[in-house]
Amino acid sequence: MKLKCVVVDDEPLAMEMMAAYVRKTPYLQLEKVFSNSLEALDFIRSNAVDLAFLDIQMPDLNGLELSRLLAGLSTRIVFVTAYEQYALQGFKVDALDYLLKPVSYVDFLRAAERALRWFELTAQRVEGNDMGREGCIELKPEENLAEDKGAVYREEGRSDSIFVRADYRWVRIRLEDILFVESVRDYVKIHLDPQGKSRQDTPGAPFCVMTLQSMKSLEEWFPAESFMRVHRSFLVNMEQVSAVEKGRIVFSNGESVPVSDSYKPVVDAAIQKKTLS
Repeated sequence: MKLKCVVVDDEPLAMEMMAAYVRKTPYLQLEKVFSNSLEALDFIRSNAVDLAFLDIQMPDLNGLELSRLLAGLSTRIVFVTAYEQYALQGFKVDALDYLLKPVSYVDFLRAAERALRWFELTAQRVEGNDMGREGCIELKPEENLAEDKGAVYREEGRSDSIFVRADYRWVRIRLEDILFVESVRDYVKIHLDPQGKSRQDTPGAPFCVMTLQSMKSLEEWFPAESFMRVHRSFLVNMEQVSAVEKGRIVFSNGESVPVSDSYKPVVDAAIQKKTLS
């Protein structure tokens, strides 16, 4: 599969760099580059374009505005900008990814591979629908990690669940079903109980959701009586803990997370409160 691409950026050097990245990636095909977003809009509307790498800060029509005008088309968006504060706005318009300038080829390739995977899965789903029920795709658990960067929000008036952007849709997650939260750079992985109600409420919901959110914000959102930080990179739902042993916390599904020395006294104190005297 080859993805037809355009690059839109009013900075010549940035535009040429992104174009060079596209040209050196075997499964991408550069259709055209644009320094003018209005010209890019006309071209995309008139031609088959799979993937558009859009700068956000541009005159006349910025990248966010351009992406909204492309709504309804099959073209997917990867934003490229020097301004990190636009990230969440970008994900609200269903961008596949968000690249921060200066963009390395490693970061570019990660976004390109995510785009390729999205188009391949979409093609397989369409083929499966044409084939009927027997052709439906059943994702393996390890493939069910939603890598779609997105957002987390709480429904007004409810404190027992959150909504997470995953697999290009909003999925409700009950807090009681969360095993633990893992911090991975600027993202968090929310690990779920495979037998929990969240997966029953939303068939096909993933076992693990990866989304753009800080660990600190989730720690502040979640009820302190149930969720405890046990490591710099792990926030645990103590209601889901089945054992604490040898510097680690074990869950009923066999997964475990480490307890760091700095958090061990806090964990010990929490366990003591639940211990019969």
